[in-house]
Amino acid sequence: MIRLIRAACLLAAIAGASLGTAAPAGASQTTALHVAATGAPQRVHGSDGREHIDYDLVITNNFTAEVTLTSLVVRGGGTKLLTLEGDALAVATHQTTGLGEPTRSIPPSSAVTTLVDVVLPRSAERSVPKQLRHRITYTFPPGAPGEAIIGSKTVDAPKLRVDRREPIEVAPPVRGDGWLSANACCDPSVNHRSTLLSANGTYVAPETFAVDYIRVVNGRFYDGDGTQNTDWFAYGAPIRAVAGGKVVSVVNDRPEVPPLAELNNPTVTKPSDFGGNGVVIEIRPGVFAHYFHMQTGSVSVEVGQRVRTGQKLGLLGNSGNTSGPHLHFGITDGRDTLTTNSLPFEIDRFRFEGTADPGSTPGELTVTGKPHNERRSHPLLTSISDYSR
Repeated sequence: MIRLIRAACLLAAIAGASLGTAAPAGASQTTALHVAATGAPQRVHGSDGREHIDYDLVITNNFTAEVTLTSLVVRGGGTKLLTLEGDALAVATHQTTGLGEPTRSIPPSSAVTTLVDVVLPRSAERSVPKQLRHRITYTFPPGAPGEAIIGSKTVDAPKLRVDRREPIEVAPPVRGDGWLSANACCDPSVNHRSTLLSANGTYVAPETFAVDYIRVVNGRFYDGDGTQNTDWFAYGAPIRAVAGGKVVSVVNDRPEVPPLAELNNPTVTKPSDFGGNGVVIEIRPGVFAHYFHMQTGSVSVEVGQRVRTGQKLGLLGNSGNTSGPHLHFGITDGRDTLTTNSLPFEIDRFRFEGTADPGSTPGELTVTGKPHNERRSHPLLTSISDYSR
């Protein structure tokens, strides 16, 4: 019996060795990485005057040793559209949860997400390629176990077809000037853009194009020390329906929290608590607008009610998973915010007031840039918009 087992092992070793036959030129090669998109690339026209294409790549290390990403190149329409290397690649790459420090390293049998924001050249404004191609290069330590099985340190994949649907055009969810997009597309280092969750056996990106609105007055978003909700200029602002539709969800009884309580918030104990008080409206079949963090008891619509564009839904507050009074607004392909995918939207018209940068003291901002009118555009991260109508 022992001799038979040894003979079988020898035959297996010989058979295994036969796998090492040289591959023909141009044939597929074994690699350490598996690369897949979480969904089709989606496009939106940003308030910077540029066309953005955004999507996520999940990169899995299917090897015995740690792998280090060295470059990502995206091509479309016969043109190189994006190259990420070094720190720029690290900033765009996170744990799949979106948490942790930026990284280019992937431990064995682990995965990371690289958040891709392709900004088209101005010469190609409003012209979007039909397909995107990717080339990823990587390294791993010499002498790693099983090194001989890896045929290439370059991955030419995936080939992705860009979603051809137009971004959804809507009215603004707030009115007046000074509205800062404090958390928004398309910077991979911020919470909305980097949020990737698992639901029903697949990945979902519920906040890629969602916006957190905070109001700025004279370069500040609160008066005094900001420790009270009423100190914040946005607090109590009316929230408006961005389009007509049917109310499918209402929460109106969640408590509010003091500002800066996000890291120690006893009101958030399960997924349904994250939005606090809010409203979800189906604005077209399979398309849902979400409005969250409203004041307790302020919601003025009911489930099943039909609403019109501009109708008041409630008051901006500080309930749910929040660090200060603001409106979380987004559009997704399902009624449940955390298990669906964000959809790109563009505000029909507004005035771009500038771009905000942190000031010298807490709660203070400096605003730069030339004000101008925007038509059918998405308010990008740190932009300040005037929605007076």
